[in-house]
Amino acid sequence: MNEKIDYKITLLGDSTVGKTSIFRKLFNFAFRDGVLSTVGVDSKTINFEDVEVNSNGNNEKKCFQITIYDTSGQERFRSIPRNYIRGSDGIILIYDITNKQSFENIKTWSDSISEIISNNNKDKYLVMLLGNKLDLANNSEDNDDKDNENNENKVCREVFTEEGEKICQKYNFDWGGECSAKDFTTQQFKDLIQNFAKRIYLTVDKSDNSRISVTKQNNLNKKKKICC
Repeated sequence: MNEKIDYKITLLGDSTVGKTSIFRKLFNFAFRDGVLSTVGVDSKTINFEDVEVNSNGNNEKKCFQITIYDTSGQERFRSIPRNYIRGSDGIILIYDITNKQSFENIKTWSDSISEIISNNNKDKYLVMLLGNKLDLANNSEDNDDKDNENNENKVCREVFTEEGEKICQKYNFDWGGECSAKDFTTQQFKDLIQNFAKRIYLTVDKSDNSRISVTKQNNLNKKKKICC
């Protein structure tokens, strides 16, 4: 049996972007409207067995043990995520596609992540950007022909897909795409985490066997890109 590779992945983003809803769906809890904001940090572990990765042209099978940390986005808890960012092998930064401010705050989150990692003398990390609440944007588009009363209550998309892709290029993030904590299945979120774990594995410094760490995106341009 292959030895498990341990990774820590932290969910970050403003309060109400849906971090906890994604976290709950990932671990097969039913979606609930109006989930209360996380107070502090919650964590659970998920295992992936015999994951096929292509490293330097060779197919390998790896086993991953991923601990997911759901952090609070409320201002008074901002000091809590700092501790978890320092020890993370990967970060999933989440915004709400129906809330422009949560998207504009990506710069603040990016600056904070860079500062924390730098101060911790860690030169390797990987960040994936993920837009949530696709179901609300889809509903707003599908309901255009309904009566005016319903249209007044619909939620509109405020951040378009192209904007998410563009800001990933600006900050050297991986683009995780757009999702719906309500409509996506547990398996879809598991696939997302598994693919992110593969990206982390394929971009680590293989000479460091003591701890899996994540390659800083700014250095990726100097390395041969490996598609997973």
